[in-house]
Amino acid sequence: MSVALLMRILPVAMVLAILPAAAGDGPAQAAQPAPAAAGIAAYAAAPKNSSGVAFHEGGAGLPAYPALARDETPAARAIRLKWYREARFGIFIHWGVYAALAGSWQGKPSGGEWIMNDAKISVADYKAQARNFTASKYDPRAWAQLFDDAGAKYVVITAKHHDGFTLYDSAYSDWNAVKASAAGRDLLQPLADAVRARGLKFGLYYSQSQDWVNPGGGKGRTQAWDDAQKGDFDEYLAKVSVPQVREILQKYHPAYLFFDTEYQMTPERARPFFDLVAGYPALVVNNRLGGGVLGDNATPEQRIATDPMNRQFEVCMTINNTWGYRANDVRWKSARQLIRNLSDIAAKGGNYLLNVGPTAEGVIPQPEVDRLLAMGRWLKTNGEAIYASEAGPFPPTADWGRTTQKTHPDGSTTLYLHVWNWPANGEILLPETAQAPRSGRLLAGGAAAAAEMTEAGLRVTLPGEAPDPDVSVVALEFGGPVLAAPVSP
Repeated sequence: MSVALLMRILPVAMVLAILPAAAGDGPAQAAQPAPAAAGIAAYAAAPKNSSGVAFHEGGAGLPAYPALARDETPAARAIRLKWYREARFGIFIHWGVYAALAGSWQGKPSGGEWIMNDAKISVADYKAQARNFTASKYDPRAWAQLFDDAGAKYVVITAKHHDGFTLYDSAYSDWNAVKASAAGRDLLQPLADAVRARGLKFGLYYSQSQDWVNPGGGKGRTQAWDDAQKGDFDEYLAKVSVPQVREILQKYHPAYLFFDTEYQMTPERARPFFDLVAGYPALVVNNRLGGGVLGDNATPEQRIATDPMNRQFEVCMTINNTWGYRANDVRWKSARQLIRNLSDIAAKGGNYLLNVGPTAEGVIPQPEVDRLLAMGRWLKTNGEAIYASEAGPFPPTADWGRTTQKTHPDGSTTLYLHVWNWPANGEILLPETAQAPRSGRLLAGGAAAAAEMTEAGLRVTLPGEAPDPDVSVVALEFGGPVLAAPVSP
């Protein structure tokens, strides 16, 4: 890919930006652009579809590499990403052998999905826990119904997390749900079928560089703590990781592939993965492969942050503080906080990928169920302001709430006011707006909302009291774009 092509994908001002940590599990790394001479040398030696633009992603401590992206027109890219941009809300599922430990090892509290690494559990001891991973109460159709009732539009589940355990029968490792666990069956296909039957998109997570059980797999920031883990990393990539990615693409045909952690992923190591996923013209791929691969989005973790390279962004977040099931983690975010997170993220033009961590039996904890259903009730009334919306035209910093908007084929615009804090005087002032809407209404109940231009800007008068205790939405209909008032000198 030429620099000119990269500039078609990203704004010119952002092409040379170095992205702060928004992916993986590490702190921000202050990477610097490669020196000009090094960049030219890298570009000269780069394979097809890469550029000399220095690019750095995530917290794996890697240097900036030449950027690598699909060779496609902006129009083709827009078509490929259309469903994803419009979805706005998805469900993340972290499920594996770690759920059997439930956050405790040898009587001491430890991590969730990272427990094997955190507690430095030997390969033999960890494998033994698979006898308790039964999936005995797993009901994929009930899961799919819950996710649909929650208002989600896509689902992403861990095909393989960092412990190397796959939720399906892999031909490239016997460390999987069918051959090594009490579950004894493929856990992915029934969920894929159930999710698609309800009209949702199905996606898969795959940890490409870390694998704490299969020999040679990466260990992130740590060294091997068991001789059984030792081996050659490149051999692991060639014989396990790349083949398994090919395997899950061919078996399950995901609409979205979520790679995770870029540790040790140089351009040479990332290239086989890139070539593989590029062979699926409709596939959406995230930004955590490493080796300079741009990906289709940015994935800030546990924080709401946009992408300085102006890609679509997706905030992945837990409902408590742990991705995998952890019995002692009861620090649940409230339904109000989750709804306002969704409102805030949509107002900035992003997606919200919200995690659940089922038990080893396949039960989604009730506090997660309750909060998802609360979000679904809110979206049933107010989803118009979320799905297929665009970022609001005003900075998302107002004390009263946030805004999103939709532009219609006839050129008209609907501006949505997400009112978090219902004003005591029943009025919201939009000083940046230069024209009045044709009409206004509350999405909950349909009561009319009046609006008029004043010297100070557009004044919206809200009817009565807030119809929703968390976020009430007002829809204002404009005959054209919502134009901002000129800024005074």
